[in-house]
Amino acid sequence: MRTSTVDGIARIMLLCLLLMSFTKVVPYLPVIPDPVYYGVFVASLLWMVFRGGFILSYTWLPFLVAIFLSIVVNDIPAYFQVGFRVIAFLSVTLTIGPFLVNPIITMWRRLLFIHSLTFIRCIVIFSFLAWIIKKDLVYGKSGFEGFASQSMLLGLLAGISLLYSLYRFYLFPRLSTRYKESGIMVVSLLILILAGSRSALGSTMVAVAFFYSRIYRHHVMRLGKVVFTILCLAVLTSGFWWSHTERLREKMENGEKSGSLTSSRDALWEDRMNEFKAFPVFGVGFASIVEGQRDQVTGTIEPGSSWLFILSSMGIVGFLSFAIPVFKIVYRLFTKESGGINGYLLGALLFLCLFHMIFEGYVIASGAYSCFFLWLLLSECNRVVKLNN
Repeated sequence: MRTSTVDGIARIMLLCLLLMSFTKVVPYLPVIPDPVYYGVFVASLLWMVFRGGFILSYTWLPFLVAIFLSIVVNDIPAYFQVGFRVIAFLSVTLTIGPFLVNPIITMWRRLLFIHSLTFIRCIVIFSFLAWIIKKDLVYGKSGFEGFASQSMLLGLLAGISLLYSLYRFYLFPRLSTRYKESGIMVVSLLILILAGSRSALGSTMVAVAFFYSRIYRHHVMRLGKVVFTILCLAVLTSGFWWSHTERLREKMENGEKSGSLTSSRDALWEDRMNEFKAFPVFGVGFASIVEGQRDQVTGTIEPGSSWLFILSSMGIVGFLSFAIPVFKIVYRLFTKESGGINGYLLGALLFLCLFHMIFEGYVIASGAYSCFFLWLLLSECNRVVKLNN
């Protein structure tokens, strides 16, 4: 039985996945047991494959092969639970990622992507409202956390919200809509600053630059005026926003005292590079490390960088099998005119994530919301640029 429409059961599964993804962001929500969480992904995948068949993406197939090669050639300690981690990762990425496609699952993923963007905006807006009404509610161990589990995640979500509002500002010409989107952009920027995540802030600035370079690619003078206007607004409003950069300034000062602005990551990056040098071809094994801190009961680790983690755990084979399709997408989004403003948004979001991944290691962390959003984004990008063509 094959069809290209998203039926009622698929929509129910979409709602279930969307709601379950909320639990990976909001710490006040109940924790979903892993068998239930990943089971819903598998059930969704099986239902949509049953209804629409599937085509395996040959572009992404080498990455799947590299995962298994990195496991086969290495003796990975049992506490890393590599079997469970592979099943968990595949259940998520085969369902929402670019590996398998058919008309129904492509449409279903697009709906999930759009609803996820709306959810992210809501988290950012509610975090702002709570900050105004009751600040104690949105501060935690890592500083300003809003309604997210940690400040680094909130920073990433605020960057995504800012880009989505920027996209909607140019998408809808109505003045009332543009006022609304401008307001949400300001709120998102404030939350981004309050979160104090330098990687999220820097990544967002890179992504905004990409978006404007596409919007005004044939109007350099207009682009110059926009940049000048933004700089003037930043200077004129500095009295307001500068006082909220305390967390950012504190991190910068600590970095200067330690002799490196990336001091919190330097040791982790060095560990990943040492692992790569020792096992350059297939790495030390999928989702595992040799050097650095790890919990020998749960296997929990802190990679320090998504890019370096792929390089160290899956070697040059895994790194290239991931990087080549990703940068093909980036190239096509940068050069492809037919994608229009939707392509500009996807390109900006992808730039945000790819730059952010230098500092955060969530690319194969199947239980993290950042991983969920990244692979869903790659699937949507894959659809727009038609990477398999």
